[in-house]
Amino acid sequence: MKPALLLILALALSACGQTPEDQLLDYQQRVARVLDEDIPAVGTRARIERIAVTHFALPLPQHRINLLELLSLNDCRIGQAVAQKNSTLGKLAAASQKLVQELAILRDGADCVAQLQPQDAELAGQLNSALQEKYAARMRYWWNAWLSADEWQHFIATAAQPLQWPAADAPKPAHISLTLNALDYAIHQGENIAAGRFAPPRGMEPQLQQLMLGETLGRWLASEYLLTRTLNQTAAIIENRLARKVLCPTGEETPDASILHNVFVKYYAGQVQPYISRTDQLGNALRERLDRLKNLLKEEPPQAFQQWRHQVGQQQQAFVRANKRHVTAWQKVLRQCGLMPGADADERRE
Repeated sequence: MKPALLLILALALSACGQTPEDQLLDYQQRVARVLDEDIPAVGTRARIERIAVTHFALPLPQHRINLLELLSLNDCRIGQAVAQKNSTLGKLAAASQKLVQELAILRDGADCVAQLQPQDAELAGQLNSALQEKYAARMRYWWNAWLSADEWQHFIATAAQPLQWPAADAPKPAHISLTLNALDYAIHQGENIAAGRFAPPRGMEPQLQQLMLGETLGRWLASEYLLTRTLNQTAAIIENRLARKVLCPTGEETPDASILHNVFVKYYAGQVQPYISRTDQLGNALRERLDRLKNLLKEEPPQAFQQWRHQVGQQQQAFVRANKRHVTAWQKVLRQCGLMPGADADERRE
């Protein structure tokens, strides 16, 4: 029994280890074998270029308060935040930590101005002017805290692996819901800051970590790129066969047509289509949140971000075109053989 059990275990592990590339290549090869065609090389768009997210950062107002002025702020609640901001470590802090400092200054700054006014009207005026500039730039602090962070670089990683191939009845991978929750957190935080609500951003660091660990947007792009190539190649296989030789000359089902229909039902409809659907659904959810983030900024984002977002849109359009081409090719060959799903017998033979 032991050799048999080992063989079963090995086969099971082999099946579990199938990558999306393996699954899609298997699908292509099955279509190509039935139609007696080679898998053609098709032109594909270059993958999205890696862009350092430091180029996504927006410039911020600069204010320097000297030591004597800082001593005057000791009795203010913002004194500690100002001291941290002006320290060596503060200047090197991550954008998310700088957001914490800026929100503390914006939250308690007005009280400090009122407190300083009787003692040092000039410093109170300088602080009030700085607060007005900070308030005007509040969404920039928020934007930089998210979109110029190291975690965002991992989130959009161009080297990420494609999304996991969905097993039958398996729930969505946890990283997808965690990522969408993190983006929703960022949007909700941005809405509060835009409205002048400057509560401490509790729980922000764990949300940034989820973006980093999931690499979800990068994985979605990798899946979409892989699918675009596969769908175009598979459509070309079918198109080439139909151009070379009709599969069903009389409009009746042939043995090869029966095998091809089985590939369509079992491998395309049963396996490939769910992967396409999951990839597309995730893409819609991610793009909708990206748009909301961008719209909250209320100004033009950095040119680098706009270029990156344009590339994402171009890849998505290429995917839509490839998917349409692939569906059209299948419809044509199945209709020719009277096997088009949903068509009645008379329509199939027309």
